[in-house]
Amino acid sequence: MGNVSLIIVALASFFAGIAFVRFIRFRKNLGEVLVAHAISTQFQRPHMLLNNVTLQTDVGTTQIDHVVVADTGIFVIETKHYTGWIFGHPNDSQWTQVIYRKKSRFQNPIHQNYGHVKAIQSLFTLSDDAFIPVVVFAGDAELKSDLGPSVVRLGELISYLSEDRPVLFDERKMAYIVGRIEMKRLRRSLETDEYLRNYVRHRIEARHRDTA
Repeated sequence: MGNVSLIIVALASFFAGIAFVRFIRFRKNLGEVLVAHAISTQFQRPHMLLNNVTLQTDVGTTQIDHVVVADTGIFVIETKHYTGWIFGHPNDSQWTQVIYRKKSRFQNPIHQNYGHVKAIQSLFTLSDDAFIPVVVFAGDAELKSDLGPSVVRLGELISYLSEDRPVLFDERKMAYIVGRIEMKRLRRSLETDEYLRNYVRHRIEARHRDTA
């Protein structure tokens, strides 16, 4: 009987662990879907949106949440779907999340996104000014310190993308940039991008039905 109890506890722990991992992935994917939906429905400048771009690098692979190829530049976006209070400084190696006095540390997403920008840059011979890093907090977290100009809340994202910048690319150049990224990205990221595209499309169609 004791062995049976141990097996039951072990199985319960195993499935609880799976559920927790799926919950974490859902939270992350939810933030990415919200960002993709906002860009797809609200960003008015000429652009093409790529989601979940995974690229091979010299040290392994890197996964980029969103790449927006617009006429004013290539926006490389890192999405965080967090709650609580967020403290940090652009130069800190880690930032702090506080939820009901419980503190936890996480990697500075500006530094994290720097590697993503470099991975995209390596595919082209464009000026550094053409690449614009952005960190988006898509959850209901409150940003309690100055995290830098490239860190925005979801509600601020479209305004940031739409800021007055020089036009760098025509439609042909934008298509070339997207094609180059598509050629280099790993297959699994293509499949995830298609899932996000479909999810966003379904959300838009559902919203139109509700308001009809």
